[in-house]
Amino acid sequence: MIYVEYIERDRFMPLDIFRHLGDQSAWTDPEDKLVGSFGRTMRLGPMPSYLAFWECSGMRRMDEWEAHFKSPAAAHDRAERATHAAIHLQRGGCYDVAARGPAVQRAGLHVIEYFAVGAADSDAALARHFKARAKGQKGATLNFVLRRIGALGPPPGGLAVWSFADYVALAPFERARPDGGPFAPTEVGVYRWFGQEVL
Repeated sequence: MIYVEYIERDRFMPLDIFRHLGDQSAWTDPEDKLVGSFGRTMRLGPMPSYLAFWECSGMRRMDEWEAHFKSPAAAHDRAERATHAAIHLQRGGCYDVAARGPAVQRAGLHVIEYFAVGAADSDAALARHFKARAKGQKGATLNFVLRRIGALGPPPGGLAVWSFADYVALAPFERARPDGGPFAPTEVGVYRWFGQEVL
């Protein structure tokens, strides 16, 4: 499972402090892996401007996280409390991985597509659709296709994460985007790895 945090920056929080604490390096539990940490760049895309993708063992982990955050250890963890004060966690979402490609590289330019997916749409259908698109696009790397678990996350329910070397590589991908059809995005955002984004 991937738990996605939808994050916004409080404009009263100095940018340097937000970037220092917003990388969430205070969280070091080996059971959780930060597989994506994205900041919207050049204002291309929807709000909120930041997303963090945490890979974890599943719903059992949600129980463990809640227990931790209610514990005395968490109450006395200054680094963790500072992180939560610096970032505005607007919403969370729980997702299954329908397709997976190479790991996200921090140096790339990333596109997240937000698309509708229904209960009748199988993971196999999602994987076929997005892998076929990836095969036909030079310079585009498909990293993840995620589907929301039930209604545990914001609409429209599906996320596809793509990576590119630069905007020049991104341009033909966007120009070739099909109109309509299954899994067509309702919104698209362009991102850099957290801290490398241009506001």
